[in-house]
Parts: sequence; structure tokens; C-alpha cells
Amino acid sequence: MYRSLLLASVVVLGLFLSGCSALRISTAEGDSKPIAVGIDDGSEAQSSQDSETPAIPSGMSQVTADLGPECPIKVQLAMDGQWNDDLAYDSYQLYSRDNGAIITVNCYEAGDDTAQSVVASAQEQTFGESGSSILEEKTGTVTGGQYWTVHGLLAGQEVRAIDQTDSVLFGAVAGISDNGRLYKVSVEMVTLASDETTAELFAQMLPTVRFADQGLDTPAFS
Repeated sequence: MYRSLLLASVVVLGLFLSGCSALRISTAEGDSKPIAVGIDDGSEAQSSQDSETPAIPSGMSQVTADLGPECPIKVQLAMDGQWNDDLAYDSYQLYSRDNGAIITVNCYEAGDDTAQSVVASAQEQTFGESGSSILEEKTGTVTGGQYWTVHGLLAGQEVRAIDQTDSVLFGAVAGISDNGRLYKVSVEMVTLASDETTAELFAQMLPTVRFADQGLDTPAFS
């Protein structure tokens, strides 16, 4: 029941954040399977990891999410087989684990003027409540845009926190231009602050995130 309530609240959050439609829901857990995430290159020309393929942690495989026709950006991420692809609709994908941890992937046309403003807005809004904090972060560029990778603590009152409980977030957000349009793409991995095992898993997974076939510089997770 807890998992059902959690997924229901995440559905509402996803609709609120992206305003997208066309739901595709996995109702049978046995049919659940991880899919990949994708974002298109749209940044400026310097990426220290453009041609590098990230090392895939043992027991995981690289997946590419189908975010529908509204998202021209390719997003990839390594994960193991214990993630359920519970819900998807155009420009949005939710993965969940039986312990309540979630991964959300979003891609939609941004209302911002520049890739830099997409990133700046995410930096201001993600950890906005008292008690939330950024622990480690990096910024950089990809072809056609700019990105931000982050590890931080979410206070229980944050909209992204799980079950109104202190949580940790590992994420990547980018503003990327494609064919004259600016898109916001994000991968956010969240679990309870007390769940050290999943947090360690997220620390391995974040460096495998790729936007538009380009690797991202991530915190060292000291």
C-alpha cells in the first residue's frame, strides 16, 4: 500500500512539473522493466567527456529511455534489473524500487531564454526549503547547452522528498538546444536519507548519465 501511495503522489508531481500527457502505465510488476533515458546534444562545443563511454558498474546495463515524440533529446543511464518502470507518458519516465526509492526522467521544451537560465532556475528551486542543502555539485557544457550535476539533502517539506521525510537526491539537469528549440532535461534519483545502500547505488549511477550521447562531469562523492 505504501508503494501505491508513493507512486500516486509521484504521478501528481510529474504532471505538475512537466505538464505532459499521454500516460503509459505498467500495471503488472512482472511486466516492469527498466528503459533508457535520452537527451539530445544541444550545448556549446566543449565537453571533456564527449567521446568517452562511462564505466558501467557491475550488475548494471546502460538503458535509453523512450520519452516520446515531444523530446528529441537522448538520455541514457545505467541501472540494474531491480528497477520497475511503473509509469511513463510523453516526456516523462518513472522508475521505482520496492524500498520506495525513485528515479524520474523529464524532458520538455523550456520557457527559459538560455541554457544557462534553465540550469540557474533548477539550482534555485531544487533545494529551496529550510534544512535542504547542496552537498556536492558540478557544472559544465555539452554541445548545444549547459548542465548541472548535484548531490544534496532534501528537507521533508521539499516537493521531491519521499513521504515528507528527509531524503537525498542525486541529479543531472541540462538546458539543451535542438533545431532552434530549448529543452530542459533532467534525471533525478531520490531515496530516504536513512537509506545508505541505495544512496551508494545512486553515487555509482549518476556518472553513467549521458545527455545527447555526451558524458557529464559529476561530483566526487567524498
